[in-house]
Amino acid sequence: MGKIYKQWFGVFFIFVSILLWSIERTTQSLSTFLGKLLCGEKYLQLVDGVVGDMSCGFNIDMHLTFILMVMLIFGGVLYISSKK
Repeated sequence: MGKIYKQWFGVFFIFVSILLWSIERTTQSLSTFLGKLLCGEKYLQLVDGVVGDMSCGFNIDMHLTFILMVMLIFGGVLYISSKK
């Protein structure tokens, strides 16, 4: 892959991850959408008297944050490696 492509892919990954992260933190719409998509009817059911996404067996917010952090780091690595 050429240097210019690495640089643009790096900037793209960085920009998209920061944009999605800021949208998620302000509206929580992305994690709600993913939770409903992955869990279906089990999303936000009562577990021990508490409403949450524990009924799916995982916390969708943590998974989304992990994926966006990996995208950010991958974009940074691509961008820095294109500068060498």
